[in-house]
Amino acid sequence: MAMYKIAAVTLSDGTALGSVLNYRPAAAVEERKDIPQEERAFEKKRLEKAVEASLKELEQLADEVRKTLGDDKAAIFECHHVILEDEDFQNDMYALIDGSGYTASYAVQVVAEKNAIEMEELEDSYLRERAADFRDIGQRLISCLGRTEEDSAVFPPAPAVVVADTLSPGETVRFCKKNLLGFIVNKGGRNSHAAILARSIGVPAVVIPENMSSLLKDGMRVVLNMENDSVVVDPDEETCRAAEKLEKKQAERRERLALLEGKPAVTTDGRRFGLYANAGSIRDLPLVAAANPDGIGLYRTEFLFMEQDSLPNEEIQTTYYEKIINTVPGKPVIFRLLDIGGDKPLPYMPHPAEKNPFLGWRGIRFLLDNPDILRTQIRSMLLASAATGTAVRIMVPMVACPSEMEAVKKIIDEEMPRTGGKAVPGMMVETPAAAVTVSAFRGVSGFISIGSNDLTQYTIAVDRESGRLGNLYSEFHPGVLGLMKKAVTDARGAGMETGICGEFASRPEGAALLAGIGFDELSMSPAAIPSVKEIIRTCSEKDFSELVDRALVLPSAEAVRGEAHDFLEARRLL
Repeated sequence: MAMYKIAAVTLSDGTALGSVLNYRPAAAVEERKDIPQEERAFEKKRLEKAVEASLKELEQLADEVRKTLGDDKAAIFECHHVILEDEDFQNDMYALIDGSGYTASYAVQVVAEKNAIEMEELEDSYLRERAADFRDIGQRLISCLGRTEEDSAVFPPAPAVVVADTLSPGETVRFCKKNLLGFIVNKGGRNSHAAILARSIGVPAVVIPENMSSLLKDGMRVVLNMENDSVVVDPDEETCRAAEKLEKKQAERRERLALLEGKPAVTTDGRRFGLYANAGSIRDLPLVAAANPDGIGLYRTEFLFMEQDSLPNEEIQTTYYEKIINTVPGKPVIFRLLDIGGDKPLPYMPHPAEKNPFLGWRGIRFLLDNPDILRTQIRSMLLASAATGTAVRIMVPMVACPSEMEAVKKIIDEEMPRTGGKAVPGMMVETPAAAVTVSAFRGVSGFISIGSNDLTQYTIAVDRESGRLGNLYSEFHPGVLGLMKKAVTDARGAGMETGICGEFASRPEGAALLAGIGFDELSMSPAAIPSVKEIIRTCSEKDFSELVDRALVLPSAEAVRGEAHDFLEARRLL
């Protein structure tokens, strides 16, 4: 068969050459909801023992990963431990057994899948990736209940590139113990815990369409990422030799990254950048703490509201925010105010249907129409600030005009003396209107933070979730970068600090461009911090600035990304 190429999306950078091994996990649990009343206590006891066994497994797995990959990757399994220990999560399973006659295994599957689907329905790409965590926890419990055994394909009999529909964090670690060269999956994103683990282990991973992965049969030779975002099938000898050289080069880079732990992100000419972590749930905090970022650049507070049965009161919110502040003691924390809308309504609050919820009643628009929710959230953040002795930053989503920031600043100014807390208000720049009028916010906003995901889709007029138009959505578009540069320049002139909190900074090419635009802080997935730190420490501020000057006159997103890629490749940073 002649060599051919399949387009892919990279989850974990790196090149891999090897033979295909298809992995098929165990089938779903048989539906059964007819357990007699007298047997339900026994089923509940089975579940109780499975929970205990799973918690022990997770502790052992975290210890094992900590020894080989470090605290930040072990924190993934500590997050799973937190989820499984949660009383509400457990009670939902027990209720299905006790009240509806479900078997323990089927109750686990239903509750895990319910939580996974809730995650997948969220707008935020980072939170959507947490769906795989719930499925992994469910599969672990079912295995402990005796429904499945460790799959025989978990350890490839010979070095192989594993092809699967999707992979959980647990499956990723088990595969990586022996004979694993790389992953090809049909589902998953760069923010999934499986992708984070693959990157930390140094295992290449890509996503390709399901109709293409079905062409990959056991034993076929493939090369992952010989070129960016690709799978080469049946490579010729010349391609194989080139892939082997790339593999060696990438192994050397992983060794370099390990030496950067604890070092600041400072350019060769002395410009320092803050490398912050994004987080969306209390369950992410162990991962954030282990990564030792310079602060939390985006904490998405809506998850707290979504997991409640009613609006969380001041006491609940204050305790919650204290935990987040204490995760990075003495370091900045940026809380985004509740960003809720028609696309992600609260289950206990009616929300009118909208034809285009992305352009509708969300963010600060919703909060100004619900002043009690807004004031309670601000008071809670200030009380947490007072309790921890740490000033917080409060970021306002979907800002379009100064009057919105004035309303928030007024509440903060009123509540600071009442609570004893300290806070700096800041605007999230997601709309083109905000990006081109930053100077008008002088005096009412202490900082700006670019929300690159929304700013990109609003600037290009493309829904980032659109399957048909997804190829048009790119933060590398010179128009998007031009807006960012104007916003940063104007903010600096108005005395505001500048940051970016989308996942764009997690990408090497994106980080290089953002450094050149002149941001003070880059916030990203915790796992991306080491590679971004190396990029910054290897280059000068002048290098980055000249890269952006070249990029802004290019005609397309593809050309801009290519320019940034060449910039990094020339410095051996890819």
